[in-house]
Amino acid sequence: MPARIAFAVEAMDPQPGSDVLEIGCGGGVAVALVCERLRRRGRVVGVDRSATQIDRARRRNRDGVDAGLAELRVGEFPGVDLPGSFDLVFAVNVPGFRSEDPAAPTAVASLLRPAGELWVFDEPPPGLALGPVSMRISALLSRCGYAIVDIVERERTVGVRAAPPDVTASSAATAAAATSPR
Repeated sequence: MPARIAFAVEAMDPQPGSDVLEIGCGGGVAVALVCERLRRRGRVVGVDRSATQIDRARRRNRDGVDAGLAELRVGEFPGVDLPGSFDLVFAVNVPGFRSEDPAAPTAVASLLRPAGELWVFDEPPPGLALGPVSMRISALLSRCGYAIVDIVERERTVGVRAAPPDVTASSAATAAAATSPR
């Protein structure tokens, strides 16, 4: 198992009863780890643009799929039809979160529940430091209205945890109301 995936699931710490979405799930390694943490309560949906990878993920997660705990879909994100909303959305090494294009983070915002979290994990190219990677991800998410909650690092992987735009706006409104003179 790739260390970056184990680190990502450990850092996010999905809880039983959570609804989780993985964007770019590949062969389903992280989906399997999330299923274990959900303890048969909640669900994890994995989406990948490659039908070959989704077939691998289905084989790897057969028990979770059969139990209704895991669902795997082929499609591009954004654009793929997804069921409902999520407590936690994450992506590991997904190009849509390392570009300047706001499409992926904007689409995630509409899928997150108000107290939900977006986690983006990435690795720098060989020879480059982690700092620019976390700065690039944080800048993109901030431009899309997310509040950066935490940045974690292990070895060559960085993870950025963000709160969705509607939580950021409502938290700011609550703070403003609490401090305004009456």
